[in-house]
Amino acid sequence: MKIGHAHWKHYFGGLSMLLILMQLLTGLFLTLFYMPSLQEAYASVKYLYTDLASWAWLRDAHRWIAVFFFVGIVVHSVRSLLRKEFLDQRKRMLWLTGVFLLLPMLFFLVTGLILPWDWKGYWFMEMVPNYVGSIPLVGPSLKAFFIKAFTLPRNLIAHIFILPLISIILIDLHCFSKLRKKGIFVYLGKHALITVPFLVAVIVLAFYIQMPTLDPEVIPLPLEGVGIPAPEWFFLILLLPFMYFKGSMAPFLGLFLPFAIFLALAFMPYYLKGKKGRPDNSAPAGVGAKSADKANNSKVKSIGRMAASFVLVVLVVSSLLGGFAWGTYKSPTLGCSSCHNLYLGDRMGVPPKAFKDRSVVPLLEDNAWMMRHWFNPQIVW
Repeated sequence: MKIGHAHWKHYFGGLSMLLILMQLLTGLFLTLFYMPSLQEAYASVKYLYTDLASWAWLRDAHRWIAVFFFVGIVVHSVRSLLRKEFLDQRKRMLWLTGVFLLLPMLFFLVTGLILPWDWKGYWFMEMVPNYVGSIPLVGPSLKAFFIKAFTLPRNLIAHIFILPLISIILIDLHCFSKLRKKGIFVYLGKHALITVPFLVAVIVLAFYIQMPTLDPEVIPLPLEGVGIPAPEWFFLILLLPFMYFKGSMAPFLGLFLPFAIFLALAFMPYYLKGKKGRPDNSAPAGVGAKSADKANNSKVKSIGRMAASFVLVVLVVSSLLGGFAWGTYKSPTLGCSSCHNLYLGDRMGVPPKAFKDRSVVPLLEDNAWMMRHWFNPQIVW
């Protein structure tokens, strides 16, 4: 397939689209085995590793695709921002829907993290109500509502039906409405080449760095500095201020400021005076023919650029994921199972039955303590 002359950075939007399709396929497979109940959710996840071990890599692929999708969205968004595409009045809707697509993607991460109902998912579920509870006036009511209304079936419905429906509508407004004229499959095929290194990385990581599902055979003591769990940093960016600041500063930095920046970015095309752009059919005569001749005479050079871009993509992705791999996988037990297991305390995957009753563990009302326990469980517990 012929790839037009474009820099590799131009393809991260299409890459993200292809990764969404991969997420859909792996997610459909996982749905066949998932049991959305507090007693069976974690057992159904473990079933993949104990009884269907040859297919367990699809669950890990589902998780790693989400990580690469996060990277693709970041690169695509930063590139669009640096190119000042928000100043092009023809792309107002494109920019607006692209920014608003970040919201369902964020909630995909939240609901997906909770679904396995292991200790990490349970802990995150306890932190979300505290986060929304910091909103003035309506915060306490929202917090009580989230705690009372939460069930795993509702969380699953949000993850596999409500959020995909919202995403499909926004994606259609974002790009499909224009791509129907040019051909959606042609567009996706054009971006297939740059997807190859990501796909290879996903498969390798899915096989060699699996998720922390089974209780470890050897239990290290966290107080000895071994097996200390580390969180995925991108889940907790908005919650970090609650660990370092107290009073009104924490919700300001963790909630109000990000929301204000989000709205400012979303509506930039409407309050910044930009260019109207030249119509697509207003190109000077002869430009198309010259471009075609130039493309035909530089095939060898184009292949060299594509090869260099391929290597550069791998390097960029590796550097972006370096911090993630170093921070998350420095623990031999890869997570909360270093403490929450059959031998040292409560078994991993079976959070307390009274998790909605904050009077049982009053510290759950303290977001700062919960964050410190997540990051430094060997000290704060």
